Amino acid sequence: MNLKVALAVSFASLMLVGCSSNSRSQSNQDSTSSSSVSSSSSQSASQAATHDDVGQVKVPVTTAIKAYQQTFPKSEITDLSVERELGRFQYEIEGVDDSREHTLKLDADSGKVISKRSERLDADEANGVKRQDALDLNNLIGLTRAVTIAQSKAKGQTATEASLDKESEQTYWEVQFEKQGQETQVKLDAQSGKVLTVENDD
Repeated sequence: MNLKVALAVSFASLMLVGCSSNSRSQSNQDSTSSSSVSSSSSQSASQAATHDDVGQVKVPVTTAIKAYQQTFPKSEITDLSVERELGRFQYEIEGVDDSREHTLKLDADSGKVISKRSERLDADEANGVKRQDALDLNNLIGLTRAVTIAQSKAKGQTATEASLDKESEQTYWEVQFEKQGQETQVKLDAQSGKVLTVENDD
């Protein structure tokens, strides 16, 4: 009888030790998994924070233009820019119809609409007057290509912003580069990619 009792006690002790070990193992696995998720989230945040080159934005300029046209149909785009605000690159697109001017802001990496607004044009800009400032968007070269071409005139610098503008009936890209206090602005034809001007500021 004493032998049976001793064996039963010994078996019960072994079971308790095994359960305790499994519990600690599961706890360690949960802790490791939680740590891994936290590390992954931190890494993603870090990657987003170090995205400094406007030429690397994920949303093509054609997609941004289409988003504007769908939001404000029957209007003309007069200005488009891509620059960093609150730590992220944003498209800001401005346009007009015969009576109102419109502005759409998009996240340049996700395509999410940040804001949109419309307001009445001044009397001297209404009835088609401001429409004459519309950009020529036909056969437009993309933002990434524009930055790549302009980069050859600003070697070693980072492209921090870009814009589409119009002067003397010519639509052009202007790309701004910066590095350690040095700035370079490169203008290029928005259709052919030909470099028009290069300005350096020290």
